[in-house]
Amino acid sequence: MRLCLFVNETKPKAVELSKVFVEKIKEKELDYYMYAGEIDAATSFVVVFGGDGTILKFLRNNHIEVPILGIHCGNMGFLAEAGKSMSEYLDDLVNGNYELDRRTLLKVECGNGVYYALNEAVLGRSEVINLMDIEVSVNGAVLDHYGADGVIVSTPTGSTAYSLSAGGPVLSPQVPAFIVTPVCPHSLHSRPIVLPDEDVISISAKTKGKCILVVDGMNVRAEEDVLSLRVTKSVLTASFVRIDKRSFYNIMLSKFSKGKQ
Repeated sequence: MRLCLFVNETKPKAVELSKVFVEKIKEKELDYYMYAGEIDAATSFVVVFGGDGTILKFLRNNHIEVPILGIHCGNMGFLAEAGKSMSEYLDDLVNGNYELDRRTLLKVECGNGVYYALNEAVLGRSEVINLMDIEVSVNGAVLDHYGADGVIVSTPTGSTAYSLSAGGPVLSPQVPAFIVTPVCPHSLHSRPIVLPDEDVISISAKTKGKCILVVDGMNVRAEEDVLSLRVTKSVLTASFVRIDKRSFYNIMLSKFSKGKQ
């Protein structure tokens, strides 16, 4: 077994827990390395210390099928695990006491760029706060024209993130669907819509001005003129190690009723 450790150095708790984890690895004489920009082909698991935001940051730079164990050191821990000691987590990995939770990724094509998102892709306006004229098509047929601040395309994983804040529904991670959510639409009829994840979603900004593309919270592209996206289900997936066997619904109730866990 070969482990890769990715640590959010800005979180003291993440640094502290990673040091304890390394001590346990050495006690068991296991092979490991600290992430430095690349993933070794022989890696069995990636252990991420930080929380959901840290996991998203890791995935933005690494589209891999290697299972990820997230150690919760933040506030909104939907993806990361929590509640056990570092020794227990390591024992569970060694003994195979876990399940793998595979999550759908978006493939976002914009011009010559290709991006992958675990949560969402957002087409929006950069500097001026005014309505955008956005056309959304599904499989070549126009779905709607939105006068809005932007449009979000979300995976089920991302349904509890930005899309939820913009009024979108919560989907179980097992639902094979995407959510199209307009951001602050100036309309009485524009509402979020759930689509099969086999559909091809095309989004175009018809109003000229500086548009941006944000993927999992990062601004990846900006243009002065119109910006067009093609969003599909990626053949790649993200795979998470599940040890605590927490119910998604219990996590959701806990996080959104208390704010922190």
